Amino acid sequence: FRYWTNGRPSDAKARGFKTILVYCLGDMPNGERCWHSAAVPLDRLPDWDWPDILAHLKCTQCGNVGWVDPRPNWPEVIDYNKGIGG
Repeated sequence: FRYWTNGRPSDAKARGFKTILVYCLGDMPNGERCWHSAAVPLDRLPDWDWPDILAHLKCTQCGNVGWVDPRPNWPEVIDYNKGIGG
């Protein structure tokens, strides 16, 4: 939970985020990591604490539950074309 240790989806939406990027860390039947990823709309998530949400997310590729690495979708809130100085 490096990025999402506290707060709720409503907090992320208030900061301008529309989605959360989720990467699966589950194992495939062949023993390799799944690494499936998706941009999950915040509007589709319950407004629970992040650890509770993440524990329930299920990968649509491998079927593992709770084995996720969530990341903020930074391009939704940062204009990289402006540079650091804005």
